[in-house]
Amino acid sequence: MINTPDVITAVNIALLLSACAAAIVMIASFRKDTLQKRSQQLFFAKILATGVGAAFYALSYIHNPVPRDALNIIGLSFAYIGIYVVYFLYVMYVKTVIEELDKNDRVPLYVTYLALILCVTGSLFRIISIFDHDFISLGEAANRSAVTNQLGVLCGMMLMLMTFIILVKHSKTIGSRHTIVLCFMPVLMTLATVFEQFSHGIKLLYPALIIEFLIVYTQHHLDIETRIQKDEISETKARLDMATGRMKPHYLYNVLTTIYYLCETDVEKAQYAIGVFSEYLRSTLEAMDKQELVDFSWELDEIKNYLALERLRFGDKLDVDFDIEYEDFKVPPLSIQALVENAVKHGLGQKEEGGKLRIVSRRLSDGGAQIRIRDDGVGFDVEELANQDIALGGIVSIRERLRIEIGAEMTVTSTPGKGTTVMVTIRPQDGIQ
Repeated sequence: MINTPDVITAVNIALLLSACAAAIVMIASFRKDTLQKRSQQLFFAKILATGVGAAFYALSYIHNPVPRDALNIIGLSFAYIGIYVVYFLYVMYVKTVIEELDKNDRVPLYVTYLALILCVTGSLFRIISIFDHDFISLGEAANRSAVTNQLGVLCGMMLMLMTFIILVKHSKTIGSRHTIVLCFMPVLMTLATVFEQFSHGIKLLYPALIIEFLIVYTQHHLDIETRIQKDEISETKARLDMATGRMKPHYLYNVLTTIYYLCETDVEKAQYAIGVFSEYLRSTLEAMDKQELVDFSWELDEIKNYLALERLRFGDKLDVDFDIEYEDFKVPPLSIQALVENAVKHGLGQKEEGGKLRIVSRRLSDGGAQIRIRDDGVGFDVEELANQDIALGGIVSIRERLRIEIGAEMTVTSTPGKGTTVMVTIRPQDGIQ
């Protein structure tokens, strides 16, 4: 005849080891680039704490489920502490997710302190319950009803209730789908806690945690996959926009009209313009086929070709100053040229008397590179940049392309009536050779 405590012990060991294995698989799948945000780091810490806690619990069963010796006490203590550490990390995870999504939607600071107090208190009660008279063995089939154990359980239930309330209260910020996903934690833990009271010794808290984490983990990676696909689409769109944008009919018409009048007034200048325009068209078509990064020197030639054509139109109204000290790095093709075009078209081109354009490149002390494009044109209100994306020649799209392809940071400072400065910073690991 099978001994019931032995069966319960075997089931619990299987459940806890399964939880450990699932935690290890999830931990191993995390990459450094997926741990940039604090919320991602907290989620990783939750999985780690769950795996460690489940391992201590399983080792207690494997060591000897009957006597209450020192190793069992240590193992159970860490297992109980692990549960409340996970509870606390989950509250912090939810709080951080909310504040990352909306900096103005703040979760009160007292939530952190209250969660910490409940976790410490719950852990202490559960550890003390190990020494209660009714603690017979890990494999016992009877429900333990010690006051300390029940008080520890109550602290955990209060934490889950608090998490649920936070999620519901901030559901607009999180979004309905993510709110439902995150609500699985308090729901599953509450059900597991209640079920344990009638399960004749089957331990379900750690397995329930892993189920919840698998749900959130799956959703997390689906979101990453969606974001990657959007980034790829944005990258392709930005590349085509920058390459084909220069070939819009009105721009070609302006250049050809300029060349037409030069043929009547200055033949040599017209020949020069045709040569520059031919090189301009060739490089544009070439850029449309480029899938790799290009040397900044190549990009600089494109900028000079573009500005040479623009000076045929603007004459002395367009004053260009190059201050190039560093070229040994790579950029996406036509990305910096698009910023220069934006400065001419929307900055200097809107100013009747024209103005000055200054292009600077420097090597940074950390081995990176920095490009500055400064014009003294009409300027604009930076705060309205996102709403003026189309009017400003897609500068937001350029920023995204630089970020996606080389991880570069682009900042824009501008003052209406005084001009604009665009600064592109490329770190060594991004686009520097």
